[in-house]
Amino acid sequence: MEETDRFSTVGSAPDDTLLRFSLKLDGVVSGGVAALSLLGARTLDPLLGLPVWLHWAQGAFLAVYAAGLWYAATRPAVIRSIAVAAVVLNVVWAVGCAAILAAGASWFPLTLLGGGYVGFIGVAVVVFGSMQYAGLRRAG
Repeated sequence: MEETDRFSTVGSAPDDTLLRFSLKLDGVVSGGVAALSLLGARTLDPLLGLPVWLHWAQGAFLAVYAAGLWYAATRPAVIRSIAVAAVVLNVVWAVGCAAILAAGASWFPLTLLGGGYVGFIGVAVVVFGSMQYAGLRRAG
């Protein structure tokens, strides 16, 4: 049984270009943030006001997430279930960022840079999720 037979896929036609691009872009950025979080957690803690354990958890999750996105985007036909999961996870991530910002110091002692970082990440995942959603709709 071929790999694409095991998963619902999106056809590999010109109409999947946006979906592939958005999954790859999200994967590259997520992979970069994963590396930064895993390797720089102790340095980032005082700069951002987010605890080391959160950087490590974020980094570990994003490393797996990035690999999954790249895998889905580079198959002969995009794996639709992973693309849909990416949209959902990006929405959840954006809500999490908003919750961290809304909770303020009661959750984490964010610095001004930390607040900007969390806000930027929240906006970025909304953009990625929107691009992926549009790509899914376009691809059918």
